[in-house]
Amino acid sequence: MRQQRVDDRVRCERDVGGARDVYEVALPAVLATLEGLNLPRYPSVPGRLRAKSKPVAMVEPVRPEQKLEKLRLVVPEGQGKQAETLGTGAEAAPRVVEVMQQLGVA
Repeated sequence: MRQQRVDDRVRCERDVGGARDVYEVALPAVLATLEGLNLPRYPSVPGRLRAKSKPVAMVEPVRPEQKLEKLRLVVPEGQGKQAETLGTGAEAAPRVVEVMQQLGVA
């Protein structure tokens, strides 16, 4: 059940078998719900035992081919910044750490 307060009225919505009941009630009002409405459903012990014996399908994800390509690296004019290629892939990691330590970031 969802509630929304508008001025001196409250609007309540309830999902019922693919449809929705909507109520608007003047305030003050008393609303009630069923006990256990939002309690999670836990599997039974026999169901858990059966699930343990089922095989689990292992699927290797297919990586799409790389569509991005670096054409050029340009430093904007007049900003006095430098661009430096630190390497490619995992080989660049030690150099990145070194530069960050020089900058005082790491």
